[in-house]
Amino acid sequence: MEQLLKSRLTQVANDTLEKLAFLFAFPDSERVDDGPDPTVVGRVAFFGYFNGSLLMRISSSVIPELAGNMLGLDDGAEISDVQQHDALKEIINVICGNLLPTVAGDQVEFNIEAPKILSSGEAENLPENERPACIVRLTLEEGFIDLYFFIQGEPAELRLNYGSEQVQ
Repeated sequence: MEQLLKSRLTQVANDTLEKLAFLFAFPDSERVDDGPDPTVVGRVAFFGYFNGSLLMRISSSVIPELAGNMLGLDDGAEISDVQQHDALKEIINVICGNLLPTVAGDQVEFNIEAPKILSSGEAENLPENERPACIVRLTLEEGFIDLYFFIQGEPAELRLNYGSEQVQ
């Protein structure tokens, strides 16, 4: 099941980054840490057929380009921290909103909370008992994005949509 989730999250993230932010990402399964860049962490929680959250850790150096592209600004345009954080929250929200139907099917409803940017203390102090159902590591031209998909409860108990079949 982890491979199925990883495949879908990778596809949704790549599609969303390309279409919404004009960023091209490539899977990087060999990287095991965050790299040397400082990072910003955003998280969005969802509730419904199953509960969980999507956490995104992104290189700080990537966020101005992401925000500028999403806002349609010219290169070198001034982008405030608020605009950068809003763009990051929007991309997390869209990735999560597009991912859930590919995992649970189109007939299932979810409520997605407003995304938030985590403080460095919140990001460092995530509960150790939270183990992601999958982690997707992506490399960009200048930086990286890591996505952590959390599902509350035992993932083995979930019925995930796989085309017309259900996978347990």
